[in-house]
Amino acid sequence: MVMTMDEVKRLLTEEIERINREEKRDNKIRFSRKFMQSHPYLFAAMLVSYVPVAIILFYAPYFGLPYLIGFTVFLLVMTLALSVDINPTYRFEDIDTLDLRVCYNGEWFTVRHVSQDTQDKLLHNEQVPSAVKAGIEKIRRTKGDVDFYDVFSLAYHQQPSR
Repeated sequence: MVMTMDEVKRLLTEEIERINREEKRDNKIRFSRKFMQSHPYLFAAMLVSYVPVAIILFYAPYFGLPYLIGFTVFLLVMTLALSVDINPTYRFEDIDTLDLRVCYNGEWFTVRHVSQDTQDKLLHNEQVPSAVKAGIEKIRRTKGDVDFYDVFSLAYHQQPSR
């Protein structure tokens, strides 16, 4: 039984690695204009509002140049922080695990569908248990799409005895 579950894990891991490659999910920090494009007015307002605040900071006798420099650095840091994007990798080990990565990644395994090719490999593989195959077929008929959590729960969760 362990060998058969290892086959399910192998096939799902191959699919996850394919998704990671295609979507360039590698945990690297990249510059992104997504914030500027999705919130152009907010971004423009942030930059335009800098000018009056900078003038007040510079000319007010109790603030002065150090506050202006500090505020400018803060604005640059915030602009940079809103302009970077991290595309986290998906991992088989994250399926059905609730930890800090779920806060950032979301429960991707419940919304990402297993490709038709991988479903066919699971259904035609002799090492995959027939109960898993039957479950995949049932999910295909009732729900239409099979996601990673569906296959994981079929293969790894104990079914109640009847």
